[in-house]
Amino acid sequence: MKKVIVRTMAVVCSLMMIVACHSKKVAPAPGMSANTSAQDTAVGVVIVAPITMEVTRNVGKSMKSQQKELIHALEVIEYTVDQGDTIVTIDIVPDPNKLDAIKLGLNDSILFKFNSAKLTPKAEMVLGEVAKSLKNFPDTYVTMVGYASHTGQQQYNYALSVKRAQSVMDYFEDQGIPASRLKAIGKGWNDPVASNKTAKGRAKNQRVAIWISPNENMVTKAKTK
Repeated sequence: MKKVIVRTMAVVCSLMMIVACHSKKVAPAPGMSANTSAQDTAVGVVIVAPITMEVTRNVGKSMKSQQKELIHALEVIEYTVDQGDTIVTIDIVPDPNKLDAIKLGLNDSILFKFNSAKLTPKAEMVLGEVAKSLKNFPDTYVTMVGYASHTGQQQYNYALSVKRAQSVMDYFEDQGIPASRLKAIGKGWNDPVASNKTAKGRAKNQRVAIWISPNENMVTKAKTK
């Protein structure tokens, strides 16, 4: 057993693809190529209200408070490490409106057994803490993005990445998170974060990212603070 390192870092890439509807559904089947970039399928929110410096500041305070809560909840959990170091990442990233959002990265070894989309007991422990935080900060959209390593056929890997993202989404709904806040996307083997030539690299590429973005309610409240 080894305590996971909860790492935070400044992320410079923005969420480029704007998604206005967050009904409980899986994104349509892909036809995505290996050249698809992370920015092409990252998730954000359309917010019509004007974004002022005051709104930006107040939204940032809320998102950083949630980030702090997530770090506190997840850094004390013990994890079994199978391939190298397993790291939970909790980063503040800009959304399309240049508002702060949270990207929570979880290695699949935390969430699933090999070639499975069924959540492990450890996954339910981790995601249970995330669900508590989502309830404490209800004015957000939550998007699960599943990834796979570059082994086997892309069609199979894409389907598995969708199922894994959906498993996380379904768990959150079972914990009482409204379906209107949730969305699942699969990306197959696209956008690797490490080399697929080693077992350690493939383990890092098999992951689920959870994007937590401010919604219209948060922006409205931020204007009145």
